[in-house]
Amino acid sequence: MGLNHQMSSLSCAINEASFLGRALVLPAFICTDSGHNRGEACPTFESLFDVELLGRLVKLRLSNSTSESGYTTIPKTCGSRCARDEYSCDRHPLLERRQHGFWFQACLQHSVDTDHLARRTEALLGLPNGHYDAETAPSLALLRSGLFYSKTLKAIARKVRRQIGGTYSSIHLRRSDKLRAAGAVQARVRDQATQTTTLLSLMRHWIPPRSTIYIGSTEPPAFFAPMASSYRLLFASNFSELLEPLSNNYATYAVESLLFVGSELYVETYGYTRGNYMRGCFPYHVQPKAGVGGRLTRQVFGVAYGRACSRMCHEDLHLIPPPTQRCVPDGS
Repeated sequence: MGLNHQMSSLSCAINEASFLGRALVLPAFICTDSGHNRGEACPTFESLFDVELLGRLVKLRLSNSTSESGYTTIPKTCGSRCARDEYSCDRHPLLERRQHGFWFQACLQHSVDTDHLARRTEALLGLPNGHYDAETAPSLALLRSGLFYSKTLKAIARKVRRQIGGTYSSIHLRRSDKLRAAGAVQARVRDQATQTTTLLSLMRHWIPPRSTIYIGSTEPPAFFAPMASSYRLLFASNFSELLEPLSNNYATYAVESLLFVGSELYVETYGYTRGNYMRGCFPYHVQPKAGVGGRLTRQVFGVAYGRACSRMCHEDLHLIPPPTQRCVPDGS
């Protein structure tokens, strides 16, 4: 399970804890298999997330202990409201919900109430009550938004943005693992759709020449050489000194995610992930403030949310399936 899946599941659990008014026991370490992470196998939860800020939404306790007993398992047919009404804190001080498959399915299946956390998030961000609806509420995107990454990760992202200087667009190109996972025919389709010649053609439609583009990818910078004459290209390797303290791939991905939400335009590899990105942009709705040079910016708890979060044609900004190219981003 990759970091995004874990963040979605943890976000769903935070939603339920908020609704029930209970403290949430979270893992002290985030562990994954080697296929999803490089470097430190089990980074601490606190190295990735701001526990203090999360605590303003719901009470938290970090523990990897498996020795605690006395948990009452909520039946699968019992949703959040049932759990609140049937399992009071005085009779059942410790509750657990088990879910077949990914835990975040409990939110997708509406077993978990997500409205309560939406109201608490509005209060945290200073937004009017009822601002978020079912489509825009944080829900599973709570942690994926970047808003609750640790102060250390946010500080590194801010330093990278300062070194980039000015506005920039960003691309997340995912090839290697997706090509290996596909059948022969589909692999050829994906390979062709993610070649730099295809990418350059699309960028010319979406991004003015000589613009700065930050690229997050497992492909080496040399792979993107055909684009270098048209754009100023930047990669994680350009900021190796700033990223050197990061001990695992999860932390690097977190910093890149913060760069993605802070960009002017964001291009994803697969269309199905566009919705996830936009839902993670929920903090963008706060009122902008004057930043460096008087430019309006949305800085929320140390995270910058750029105009990529407001693109009305965001559903076209992907490589697979081939975009329609009917929409020309204009920064609106």
